[in-house]
Amino acid sequence: MPTRTGLTAALACLALVAATGCGGDDESGGALTKAEYRKQGNAICKDALSEAEGIPAPTSPEDLDDYLEKLFDSVEKANDEFVALEPPEELRADHERAVELTDESEQASETLIERVREAPDPQAAVQREFRKLGPLLARGEKVNARLGLDDCNRVGPPTEQPAPS
Repeated sequence: MPTRTGLTAALACLALVAATGCGGDDESGGALTKAEYRKQGNAICKDALSEAEGIPAPTSPEDLDDYLEKLFDSVEKANDEFVALEPPEELRADHERAVELTDESEQASETLIERVREAPDPQAAVQREFRKLGPLLARGEKVNARLGLDDCNRVGPPTEQPAPS
């Protein structure tokens, strides 16, 4: 069944979006401490993953585009919260880079959905586009590591992509 590969690619894309878009609301009006920033960021990543895992997997290749769209929509709130987050000064530059990566990942997500919708073989399109997203994923993981958002780097796929079944 094609859904295993589609799900893996979707989780990788989730990592692109959620991993670079983890955070929380800053209701205090000032910068968070490093510990607060990391605690809120990691919690939001876990919540985004839980929500994404609750989206029913596609049952056919023709359902991949709708599945991916629901998946990306589910993490949009986390991205919005991240952009509004007020990091401590020592994390500000990496936070701003993460915001840039969030914008890039949202564009990549839209392109992926468009390519899957246009493709005669949606599963092949997901696999092809997945390979193109690797460098963006790697950049997001590096920024997350510097920010201390370790749980955000646990959002992606397993190291090995399963073979289509």
